[in-house]
Amino acid sequence: MVSKRTEDFMRRDVKYLMHPIHAVGRRPRVVLEKGHGIWLQDTEGKEYINLLSSIECTNLGHGRREIINAVLEQMNKVEFHGGWYGLSDPTTIDCAQKLTEITPAGLDHVVFTSGGAESTDVAFKMVHLYWFLRGKSHKSKIISLYGSYHGLGAGSWASNRAEVFSQERWGPSSKDFLHIPSYHCYRCMFGLEYPECNVRCARYLEEVIINERPETIAAFIGEPVIGGSGCVPPPPEYWPTIRKICDRHDVLLIADEVMTGFTRTGKMFAMEHWGVKPDIMTVAKAISGGYIPLGAVVINDKVYQVLKGNELSHGYTFCGHPTACAAGLAAMNLYVTDKVAENAAKVGKHILERLEAEFKPLPCIDNPTGVGMMLGFDVVTDKTTKAPFPEDVRERIYSEILDKGIISAVIWGSGNSRFLIIPPCTMTIEEADLTLDILLPMMAAIKPS
Repeated sequence: MVSKRTEDFMRRDVKYLMHPIHAVGRRPRVVLEKGHGIWLQDTEGKEYINLLSSIECTNLGHGRREIINAVLEQMNKVEFHGGWYGLSDPTTIDCAQKLTEITPAGLDHVVFTSGGAESTDVAFKMVHLYWFLRGKSHKSKIISLYGSYHGLGAGSWASNRAEVFSQERWGPSSKDFLHIPSYHCYRCMFGLEYPECNVRCARYLEEVIINERPETIAAFIGEPVIGGSGCVPPPPEYWPTIRKICDRHDVLLIADEVMTGFTRTGKMFAMEHWGVKPDIMTVAKAISGGYIPLGAVVINDKVYQVLKGNELSHGYTFCGHPTACAAGLAAMNLYVTDKVAENAAKVGKHILERLEAEFKPLPCIDNPTGVGMMLGFDVVTDKTTKAPFPEDVRERIYSEILDKGIISAVIWGSGNSRFLIIPPCTMTIEEADLTLDILLPMMAAIKPS
C-alpha cells in the first residue's frame, strides 16, 4: 500500500502522462521527488541506488550545489535568448571553449543541441553539407552497427539497430542507412571467436564500403562502447582498424559519445582508450550532469574548413541555451577538478573484479564486461546456448531490484539480455560493495528454466 499522496500522483500520472519504454496507460513504477549523491528518494521516503544514472546522465550524482548555483547565477543575468542569426553570450562561448579543451585534440568547433538525438541529426546534416560543398553529394550513405543506439529523432532513429526501437512500428527508414554486425563478441553475428576472428566485424566495414562503392559512402557512426545492447566494449584493435578503413576510403568517422562521454568509461571520452580521433563527435546526457538538457556536436578542422564561410542553415530553438550551458560549464569543471575519470576507472575495475569472481560462477549469469562505470552482464537460461530468459523474467528482475532499493534496467531483444550497471561516476567503493551485496543473492536466485 502507498500513501494517499503517492496514490494521487500515480492516478494523475496515468491520466496525463505517457512514459518512454513503458506501456501506455500503465501506472508508474515509483514517483521520485528527491536526490542526493548516488541516491534517489520516492514520495514514500524510500531511497534507491541510482544504478542507471538516470539514463547515463547523472555522472556527477544528484544535488551538486556547484551546478545548481551556476544555473541560478545565469538565470539572474539572462535565462534564455535564441542563438540564431549570430547572437551569442559569454556563458555559451565559455562552455564551447571548455568542451573543446577536454575533447581529444583537434576537435575544436562546436554546435550545441538539446540532447543526443538532436546531436546525431545535426552530425548527419553536417556530413551531407560537407560532401555537398566538396562537390560529392552522391556520398550520402551512412553506415552504423546492428545493436546500436543513436537516438530517436528521424535521422538518428534510422541509424538504430537495437530491437527495442524497432522500425517496424514507425515506418520504413531511408535506404541511405546501412548496418553491419557489431563487435558484440559474446553474440558474434559471424559465429566466430576472438581473437582468432582477426576482428572480422571491423574488417567487414571495408567489404561493405567497397561493395556499395566508396563514392556513395558518407560516414560511419558507432558507439565507442555499445550502450544500446548493454554496455559492451570492443576488442582493442576494433577502433584503430575502423579509423584506418575510413581514411583509406575517404569516409567520415562519427563517434557517438552521448552515453560514453564525460568520464563514464574511466576516461573523459571513450575514444581515448584506443587513441582514435573521430572527425565528428556527438555528446549530450552527462555534459551538464543531467541537470538541464544539453548536447553538442564537435567537429575537427578538416570538416570545419569546408563548412567555413557557408551558412549553417540548421538549428533548434534551444541551441546554445545560456542556462543549459551554465550547467554544462560547471559540470565540465567538476569532471576535471574532482578527477572523476580516475574514480570511475578505479571503482569500475573493482566492480568488474567482483562480477567476475562472485557473479559469473552463478548458474544464469555470464559475460560480465565493461569499461569504467559502464558495465553489464548477461542473464541467460543456459551458458552454452546463451539463450536469454523470456521477457517476463525481466519484469520480475525490475520488480525485485526496485523492492530492494535499486534502479537499473535489463536490455532485452535481438537474442540479448543484459543487466546494466551504470552508476554515477562519483560512486565510492563502499557504495559499490553495498550495491553488489544487494544484487548478488537476487541473481543467485535465478535458476535455469
